[in-house]
Amino acid sequence: MDFLPESEIVNLKYQLAQQIKASINRSASNKKSNTPFLESCVDTLVDEIAELKIEVSKLTLNLSSLKNGNSSYHSSSSDPLFKSSSGSKKIKNDLSEFPIQLTPEFLQNIDNFYYPETAPNDSTYIWLGPENKATIELPVSITVPIRLALNNVRFITDDIKDSLTIFINEEKLKLELFKQNDDYTITASWLPLNNSIKDKCIIDICVDQSISVKDLYPEASDTRKLCLALSEIEIKTNSLEYVNS
Repeated sequence: MDFLPESEIVNLKYQLAQQIKASINRSASNKKSNTPFLESCVDTLVDEIAELKIEVSKLTLNLSSLKNGNSSYHSSSSDPLFKSSSGSKKIKNDLSEFPIQLTPEFLQNIDNFYYPETAPNDSTYIWLGPENKATIELPVSITVPIRLALNNVRFITDDIKDSLTIFINEEKLKLELFKQNDDYTITASWLPLNNSIKDKCIIDICVDQSISVKDLYPEASDTRKLCLALSEIEIKTNSLEYVNS
């Protein structure tokens, strides 16, 4: 059985939702109705369709992995679900090695991330929302200090930026934000101690709230609730910093 490329599924999902919304609005434009109620129904329908298409996308990826065999993934620069420094994909049940790059294509399979999008400069990014927290669990043996970096981060409001907290294995990190143009690079170091050393790394990204795009831009057709966007999460060892401190 053949499957659509993941990027095509993502684009079809959003396009379909917007087309249905436009069709409903056109059908109702010549009728006397409760406009706020109608818009609420339309937005709810679009949200449900988007969530359904996300599940379809996840199912397609799972079926694709079954099709290719469960023992390994084949390396592909156009479909980097989970890349090590060599660019090869890892099976999620195996222990992985640092450095690790988590791409938007990988993050779309995590609850409360949306789907990869393309910026005007052709870079790929992904939005976090609609909930206030995303949890990423990685099977990795942590024996040395590590450094976490969120690259090309953009916040929907400054209040959300100020409320950002990140945890590794339930320990709150001290964040450093470096601004470049409209984006931020966010870094943090973590030293595993005592019972925090596990064969897994659990990263919790938290904000106070996600905000509806329509609340900020009433004319927008985007019905999502968003908090921040990023292009990549990078994790690498950080022994040298602690040796020199």
